[in-house]
Amino acid sequence: MAFRHLNELPLGDKVFRIELASDDDREVTLTLTGWREGAAAAPLASGKLRLPVEDVASLRIALNRALRALAIVADVSEPIPDRDVLRELYPGHGAPWVPQHEEELVRRFHDGETVARIAARFGRTPDSVRTKLRELGHDPRRPEFCPPDGCLSWSRYASPALLGAAVPGQQAGSEAS
Repeated sequence: MAFRHLNELPLGDKVFRIELASDDDREVTLTLTGWREGAAAAPLASGKLRLPVEDVASLRIALNRALRALAIVADVSEPIPDRDVLRELYPGHGAPWVPQHEEELVRRFHDGETVARIAARFGRTPDSVRTKLRELGHDPRRPEFCPPDGCLSWSRYASPALLGAAVPGQQAGSEAS
């Protein structure tokens, strides 16, 4: 079954053309070109990708993740996708963190893995990984910092040291009288 799908998107002064084509049921070719209006001879973007039909779904997810990460890096705002799209892009989205994952998260973080790579490993958004690191008492920008009472001390409870808990052996002021 041969097909050709062409989508041309004018965005401001730029035009992007995405073409999907196949001569058979086995392989798809994706071609991307982009240019400024009136300057088609100087492309902004161009590329061609050939892949087996059965890999199209995986490529879609990979491209969505990559473009979403690029939007974050480039500080491009976009609407928040609905929950179904987030679950497709990030299979772990919305799932509770289990202690084994928290331990692995902290280990990978201290081993110098990037937040993006850790997020991909757990199928979560980079923001959810940063949030969990903060809950565990880490500053996602400073892997060398470790909370004074241990790495995994803040996962479910506030640190007693921060709350001003009494040191064992001390009595509250009202009981000492």
